[in-house]
Amino acid sequence: MAENASGAEKTEQATPRKLSQAREEGQVAYSPDFTVAVMLIASFAILMVAGPWFVASSQAMLRWTLVNGLSLELSDSESLRIMLLHHVPLLGWLLVVAGVLVALDLALCVGQVGFAPSLKPLMPKLTKINPISGFQRLFGMRGLVKTMFSTLKLALVSLLAWWLIADHLHSISIIPADVTRRMADETPAMMWIGIKLASILFVLGLGDLLFQRWQHERDMMMTKQEVKEEMKQSEGDPLVRGRIRQLQRKLAMARMMQEVPKASVVITNPTHVAVALRYDPGAMEAPVVVAKGYDEVAQRIKAIAAAHQVPMIEDVQLARALAREVQLGQAIRPKWYQAVAEVLALVQRIRQRTGQAPPIVQPPRH
Repeated sequence: MAENASGAEKTEQATPRKLSQAREEGQVAYSPDFTVAVMLIASFAILMVAGPWFVASSQAMLRWTLVNGLSLELSDSESLRIMLLHHVPLLGWLLVVAGVLVALDLALCVGQVGFAPSLKPLMPKLTKINPISGFQRLFGMRGLVKTMFSTLKLALVSLLAWWLIADHLHSISIIPADVTRRMADETPAMMWIGIKLASILFVLGLGDLLFQRWQHERDMMMTKQEVKEEMKQSEGDPLVRGRIRQLQRKLAMARMMQEVPKASVVITNPTHVAVALRYDPGAMEAPVVVAKGYDEVAQRIKAIAAAHQVPMIEDVQLARALAREVQLGQAIRPKWYQAVAEVLALVQRIRQRTGQAPPIVQPPRH
């Protein structure tokens, strides 16, 4: 397993936040060898397809110049005509080829690392000019391994290149009188050699790309402590979050207690449960639970209700059912309409008879 500077094992996969920060710093899995190999294959392919036309156009321009060069009067208009006739097509061809190669290079870069523009890798860093850091990069374990792989790749490519070219050395070494014709004869063979070499480089580059991705994933791994620290930074310290939740519960409790004086009735257990209902026949379809609680909270609800002369009715089954099944701020379910209606009717009868809120009473069994 990888280890960080403190010696702790990196056993956890990188979080999206760390990967995003690494991309901003320019730390991505990129293989220049793969890009170079694909660019070489594309270049040789373009030369094989369009090369004959380019050579023929160049020969025609050279032949025309040799035949007509001495008899030309190079005025401004004549020079412009010659340039438009011979040079502009060749220049346009070169620009098209260059544009295709540049677009391919960009596509390869985006394909490997995605579109992630960032100026941070261009910013100067003291670690880049620190001789000690530079020495560690060059002669550290990673630098030595990279040098070894580069040497092996160079040796392998050199051997394969020699093996491909060996069959053509004899014909190439014999220089005939007609050099141009011999070069033209050998050009297709040399192109195919170039394609084969580029294909070998492509295989090596593909292996390097897979290695770079594996190495990048390994470098991005985190220790358990690093994951915890990042969670603290992104989501907040658990102690702070717990304190915030505690304050939120207190605020919610305070808001709930403020609704008790507005209740139409409080139904109790009588000691362990209290549910405060509010009902306005002209504005509500059904009574709404504005406060509820158990034990200490129930006692607080009852105390506030008594202080504000809110009627309290003892009904064990109804109080437990409403506290268990109805959420705070929601209307009661239709199956409790009859029982709650009887409670409200009892409160209304007592109020009409005595002219004040009734004490805690127990309604008839329903």
